[in-house]
Amino acid sequence: MMKLNLDITVLVFTNELILLHLCFVHSHQINQILRMEILDLISDAVTNVPISYGDTKDFRKLIFSKLSRFKELIDSAEKTSSHPFLEHHNVFTYKRSIEKLIDGLLLSIDNFYEGKPAKAYSTFSETMNSLDITEYLDKNSLLPCGSNLYRMRNAVGNYPLTIYELFHIPFEKRGLVQSQRFSIPGLPSLYTANSIYVAWEEMRRPNVDTIQAIRLVNQRDIKLLDITTDIYNNNSEINTDNPSEILYKLLIWPLVACCSVKVKNINDTFKPEYIIPQLLLQWSNKNLDGIKYSSTHIDLNNTKHKGTFYNVVLPVKTFNVDKGYCRHLKRLFKSTNVLPMQLRQISTIIDRFSHQSSIRSDINLNIEELELIEGTAQSYSQTLFGILEHGLSGIDIHSL
Repeated sequence: MMKLNLDITVLVFTNELILLHLCFVHSHQINQILRMEILDLISDAVTNVPISYGDTKDFRKLIFSKLSRFKELIDSAEKTSSHPFLEHHNVFTYKRSIEKLIDGLLLSIDNFYEGKPAKAYSTFSETMNSLDITEYLDKNSLLPCGSNLYRMRNAVGNYPLTIYELFHIPFEKRGLVQSQRFSIPGLPSLYTANSIYVAWEEMRRPNVDTIQAIRLVNQRDIKLLDITTDIYNNNSEINTDNPSEILYKLLIWPLVACCSVKVKNINDTFKPEYIIPQLLLQWSNKNLDGIKYSSTHIDLNNTKHKGTFYNVVLPVKTFNVDKGYCRHLKRLFKSTNVLPMQLRQISTIIDRFSHQSSIRSDINLNIEELELIEGTAQSYSQTLFGILEHGLSGIDIHSL
């Protein structure tokens, strides 16, 4: 009798293991299907960024057209979903959230155009706070302590600028702060790049003889909102088995798109392309250090660069002083002295200073190759940008 009970117990336990295994296999298959379906959506030409005007003349018409095409893409994919189980588990469950985000973004832009910036922010904030995707946005992307970021300025001559001339505009000169993509007039922000190359592109390719640069090293992890766009242009290189991470990129695409429109008229005082980015920075400034975003001057759909290319903007968080610089940002970084490109080239005709070892191919772990001239891809370490970064790596950092 005891043997019979034992046999039944073993049988039940075995059946439970088999059922558990089947559930695991089924769940894994579902995740794989979900991952592929979302990647198919992300890889569609509709999601390509940055966005250019083309034949469209009006900003609002451009944005409305792009976001409408994205909604059509989601609707079309819902009707052709390849697995019935996904009806309740994939991105289409969140279709209404995507629609609400799009409606809120368009209404915010309309409010701004009507001369109601406060209402534009209120609409934007209410939209962001009411959506489930806010949970994704609140998950901070950390830039690890000890990372290298770069700042650049143009200056004619071979005399280095001071460090603070490459820091944010001081408070006593806040009147010089113009409207920028992620900052409003009068509010200084520190714009940095993950490479000298990205900084050069952001400055619209100035003459390299006028480049002066510093290397900033963060002294703690930096909490960022990540709206970079690499996955929309290079999704074939994404290697993750976590569908929720890819789902996040799909859910926030309307927001990313509104932050990734190339400026049409760079000399205009008002740039509508900056409306949503500036609202986003205000909304995120309470709990984060800044925003990590891709340059609209680098189109990975039309280049064969290999690597990741991004900027980090950090608004000031000191508001009770009228002179000097943000105490928060000064504590956050240590910096090298300023190194002019031309002075580095005069100092040595080789790729290093005498106290340095030869430049390594991985001088910048984010960037492998650049193809600035079609058909002539070069290792980043063989470019003037990589050589200047190597020079900066041989200069000591100190407190600001």
